[in-house]
Amino acid sequence: MSAPIISTGGQPLTEVRLVLPWPPSGNRYWRSDRGESPHVSPEGKRYKALVAQLCIGQRALKGTVVFSATLYPPTLQSCDPGNRLKVLEDSLELVAYLNDNQVRRYRDVAFADGSYGKKGARVEPHLTGQEWASREEVEAERRQRAERAAKARMTRNRNRAAKARVGFRMSPSLRMPTRRDDE
Repeated sequence: MSAPIISTGGQPLTEVRLVLPWPPSGNRYWRSDRGESPHVSPEGKRYKALVAQLCIGQRALKGTVVFSATLYPPTLQSCDPGNRLKVLEDSLELVAYLNDNQVRRYRDVAFADGSYGKKGARVEPHLTGQEWASREEVEAERRQRAERAAKARMTRNRNRAAKARVGFRMSPSLRMPTRRDDE
């Protein structure tokens, strides 16, 4: 799946080449139910789990990543490549790289000519980076994400409770006023 290559500048680069199933659209990957912030849908979670399963043993890249891909669509119907690439980027987090913010350049992202049907539809991403992340770095990123998600949930729940009590929304930096009985 991956092999080291040499850049024109003489620095060794690491390369990841994958063949993945056709991703769902962004509208099916993300859900925003009434009153909730956007979250990954059950279909999106299944796709993300499938990508992780197909990439078992794949090491994640760290540092700046150059992303290129060839998309083999199921039909000739036009679709937005950016929509599919965002879903693909999210699915490759912690599998091919630590965070999709690492992708700093896109090169050669194109649709292949023709229609490939449901069974032949696929995406072939090609990622190039400077070095591999260690397992400890991947686990540290996983823990940081879980901590950020827990903090966001606590803030959201605190804001909802405050809004229900007082009728306004508090920002995370504000604290509930305390009563002072100085008199």
